[in-house]
Amino acid sequence: MDFRRDDGRPLLEWEGPEDAYRAWQDASRGRPCDYTGISYDDLRRESGIRWPRREGETESPLRLYSDFEFPSHADYCESYGHDLLTGGSVGEESYKALRPDGRAMLKSAPFTGPHEPPDEHYPLRFTTGRSVYHFHTRTKTGRSPELVTAAPEVWVELAAEDAAERGIEEGALVEVVSRRGRLVAPVRVSAIRPGTVFAPFHYGYWDAPPGAAEHRPTAANELTITEWDPVSKQPVFKSAAVKVSPLPGGAS
Repeated sequence: MDFRRDDGRPLLEWEGPEDAYRAWQDASRGRPCDYTGISYDDLRRESGIRWPRREGETESPLRLYSDFEFPSHADYCESYGHDLLTGGSVGEESYKALRPDGRAMLKSAPFTGPHEPPDEHYPLRFTTGRSVYHFHTRTKTGRSPELVTAAPEVWVELAAEDAAERGIEEGALVEVVSRRGRLVAPVRVSAIRPGTVFAPFHYGYWDAPPGAAEHRPTAANELTITEWDPVSKQPVFKSAAVKVSPLPGGAS
């Protein structure tokens, strides 16, 4: 694509993967993940090389921090951390007041509970996760006939007592509804904790037959909330309040 700097030099001054790796080595120099002692030939020859391995070293440590020296010195840190509840940045002065000086820094925060707890209108807790057969949205595992056969479509799991309370049997088609969306899927009655509903997040409108997504939505995250952790920015996809109802004449 011939991207160039303002002075006309190439934006990336390398021609192949080995050149790119050397640039990464330079970027890691002096940092906790120092790769400068891991050559490109090492990558070809070995498997699972541990870091750091600094320039001039031929072996990697068995584990980190065995010398009880942690990368917490104020002049070494790239960030002084954040308040775990608000996400606000910790300033240099506050950080130095903790006397980090190579010590391990462990933070704790009060338990705040789920962002959206169950209530009388949405009495069950919804959570999402993976199937052993698929990864994310199946862009790769969906190409494997064996994996598709093992887990071809979305399902939801209910505890036996929750299913019985709603007159739902194994394999019945149900509707799971939150304040934001709905999911339609067959039920698996499992040993899941009572009060909890599980659905895998591998499926969705993107692979539904034409016109089917509206009538039988399968995207688990349509039910989850648009919030995130203030520090990591990780979306809150693991907890929401829902209700579950059997569909009339519903069968998978």
